[in-house]
Amino acid sequence: MKTGSVQGFGPVRRLVCVSVNSAIDKTAAVERLVPGEIHRPELLSVVPGGKPLNVARSARALGLDASAIVVLGGHAGDWIEEQLAARGIRTRAVRVSGETRTCLSILDRERGGLTEFYETGLELGPDGWAAVEEALRLELASDPSGTLVAITGSLPPGAPLDGYCRLARMVRERGARAAVDVGGAHLVAALAAEPWLAKVNAREAAEACGLTEGEVAAASGVVAARELRRRGATTALVTLGVAGAGLVDDVGREWLIGAAPERGRYPVGSGDALLAGFAAALARGASVAEAARHGAAVACANALRPGQAEFDPSDVGRLLPAITLRAL
Repeated sequence: MKTGSVQGFGPVRRLVCVSVNSAIDKTAAVERLVPGEIHRPELLSVVPGGKPLNVARSARALGLDASAIVVLGGHAGDWIEEQLAARGIRTRAVRVSGETRTCLSILDRERGGLTEFYETGLELGPDGWAAVEEALRLELASDPSGTLVAITGSLPPGAPLDGYCRLARMVRERGARAAVDVGGAHLVAALAAEPWLAKVNAREAAEACGLTEGEVAAASGVVAARELRRRGATTALVTLGVAGAGLVDDVGREWLIGAAPERGRYPVGSGDALLAGFAAALARGASVAEAARHGAAVACANALRPGQAEFDPSDVGRLLPAITLRAL
């Protein structure tokens, strides 16, 4: 497979996903969700999830080598590790006490919306966090220049507030690339570590940049992407849901990625699928801008089918020609 390079780095050869708050993700459907009533849902999918594992599974579906550093507990943790192995995803498991959480998304078929129930993650104290950092050091001992590390999702209870900043700094210092998709104070902290990519949605970008979501959307995400880059990111991609995205690439060029050509009923995990599609396109030799367009097609494909990051790769090829890319 041809491998692609980006400004200042060698080819992208593999993806490492750091999952400190993993979950068993279930998607189910009912005809109509009625508070206080008994429901007998149809189970649509059960997957090893949390944002980083969504990214890893999407990447493998697209043919990119992917591994995961994953915090796990109990029988649910065993199931996640087994499912990742079955999908060809190598793991470095950090075992902690307790049971890995389950998260549930319910589709109301009549009204078309998703209602989500997210359990609290496992407690990850200082020893557990040290084990995560050690696992990342070991993972980066091999081919750091060809590695993109996805640092995504929420921090679990007990994790250090600057945890994602520490991970992103470690990645940069070892000659690899960090892709950060987090929100709030964790994003602000991670930007100080100068990650190679900040990929966030409009709300997260607005909070980090001191803007309103309306201001972010009015400029198609580009103004916020420009600010994220000024604050430390080499590349900044701000997604606007079905409306597209704004990108400032690794050499400062500004781009608009067009709107999704189809609107699916299952948007959960689309941002994770986008990041995986972006990484997979880089590995095939695409420019940063073309990789972002490819990621948008994967995100759109994800929304068409139930289950986070459970898309049909053939949908990606069908949707990609309809997604525009325009330089500013």
